[in-house]
Amino acid sequence: MDEKRAEEYISLINQVLSCPSGKEPDVLSAHPELLDAELIDVMEQVSQGFAAEGDENTAQFLNSIIILLAESLELPLSDANVDVDPQLNLLIQLLFMTEESEANPDVIYPLLQKNLELLDDNFVASFKQWIHDTFTQAESEDAENLAVLTSAFSSLMQEFPTGNRRINLEVAIAGYESSIVFISPESLPEECAATLYNLGNAYGDRVTQKEEKNHKDNFEAAIDCYQKALKIYKLDKYPLEWAMTQNNLGNTFRDLGEIEEKAENLDKAIACFEAALQIHTHDRYPMEWEITKNNLASACKERDCSS
Repeated sequence: MDEKRAEEYISLINQVLSCPSGKEPDVLSAHPELLDAELIDVMEQVSQGFAAEGDENTAQFLNSIIILLAESLELPLSDANVDVDPQLNLLIQLLFMTEESEANPDVIYPLLQKNLELLDDNFVASFKQWIHDTFTQAESEDAENLAVLTSAFSSLMQEFPTGNRRINLEVAIAGYESSIVFISPESLPEECAATLYNLGNAYGDRVTQKEEKNHKDNFEAAIDCYQKALKIYKLDKYPLEWAMTQNNLGNTFRDLGEIEEKAENLDKAIACFEAALQIHTHDRYPMEWEITKNNLASACKERDCSS
């Protein structure tokens, strides 16, 4: 390897390390002439240097890139002799693929299915640590882009149909909670409202897990999310989203009423269902109309019994 080539490798590695999170594949694909086994060798040396200096996060990140490169170049993984945290490596692969595929579940779910044994509490911890390390180092614009990516990945985890449902929800909630801090309702209103709506649903779903005992806090957190989403989902601009959020808010008020202030919370639930039925009409949305109408009937019956 001549000196010029080595300098080009180092420059590319620096670009990968300094680019906004999730954009690493774009940086690498812009330099196909440098993607080879020698680049992997240089990355290994740089990774070892970071590890020797005590920067394990950067070393692990580079090791994950090395594995992805080795796979894409069809090099035996044994040639990429690196020590990598398998859960962090899986996480980085998932985030890369979420960005590249535009959050296509047909791309993400097979990888999740293949690695079900890695989706445990340690994966949740790795995700939370990655969020902390990455968001605290990101510039404001980069942080917003990263938050959108994290929210998209969280949505995929929330909807992942197999694996451990509790783990899937905890990953989703961690991602949403961090993302919503950086997604501005002014610059990205739809992404902000969708993240709030999904987070509200995740809090509600968390209560269904037998390990979760703190039902009241989760219901109150869900209500807060839905109410914030409704500040963006205005009736005149987002009628269907507004109605869906009203319906879910009504369900959550009714659930909270099983814990405290039953009559008051049922009244709030009834008001939400009645609001949703302004949009969920029989002619336009028959399925949603049926669901919301049944929710309203149940809440009214409970309210009469609680009087």
